[in-house]
Amino acid sequence: MGKKAWLIITLVIAVIFIGYGYTKHVETTQYYNNAMNAGEQTISDVSYHRAENQFRNALKKKPNDSSASAHLEQLEEYQKGLAAIKKQEYSKAIINFKKVTKIDNGSQTLLLRAVSKEIELKEVVHELKIFNKTYKRAKVLATNYEYTASNTKLAVILGYGNITQSYYQDIRKKARSLEHNNNQVLARLGYNVSSADESSEEKAATDILPTISSSTRGHSSSASSRKITSAQIKQARKEIASQGIDIKAFSDADVKEVIEHAYEQNMSVSEVAREFK
Repeated sequence: MGKKAWLIITLVIAVIFIGYGYTKHVETTQYYNNAMNAGEQTISDVSYHRAENQFRNALKKKPNDSSASAHLEQLEEYQKGLAAIKKQEYSKAIINFKKVTKIDNGSQTLLLRAVSKEIELKEVVHELKIFNKTYKRAKVLATNYEYTASNTKLAVILGYGNITQSYYQDIRKKARSLEHNNNQVLARLGYNVSSADESSEEKAATDILPTISSSTRGHSSSASSRKITSAQIKQARKEIASQGIDIKAFSDADVKEVIEHAYEQNMSVSEVAREFK
């Protein structure tokens, strides 16, 4: 076989290899692009585990690809943040979401979601700090027989616009339970009470204070006509004593007058008792 024939054969083989290499490159690029697009779509669909698989498939075709690697890193941190929320570890979740926003060349969708979560959780952490402090104060007031004052504190928690969100379920449950206990005592004392948790967002905190029926408003004679039970007198004595006043100096008739005055002035017995200091 002559030189010319060998040259032709060599050229043909070279063309075949070049063509194969180009075809392989096109297939690899297409597979990579398809995997990346599918990953972005599954992120939009909130299918994060499926998205991870797609980006790993992309890396099989382009190992060490910065974009696919960035997407996987974002997904890992974002899902850690979601897991921390389930454990009510909100400060930890904020750190995870912040990391998502610091990763370059990743998913814009995940970045925006992470920013939104970070802002939301910062508010949650801030509000929970206030609510827990407020709840402790409300509990102390209830222990000191200042039930209406306790309910006023609880209204700060239960009247919050987002209190029904899952983030606040524990503090809401505790606040409702304490308010319920306060209202039971106030009802036994003859007060009209309502739950702050059932009110609208615009309802003022003072709406949970005891209200006076028309039959007990106005003249002291109409107030005195209201039957005051021994249980009410006993409870009133405790509330008066809680103000540091010597309760032995009060006869039952005196205690009844304090209760009647509280009804007339729309005040608690404790508030009236302070006037005797």
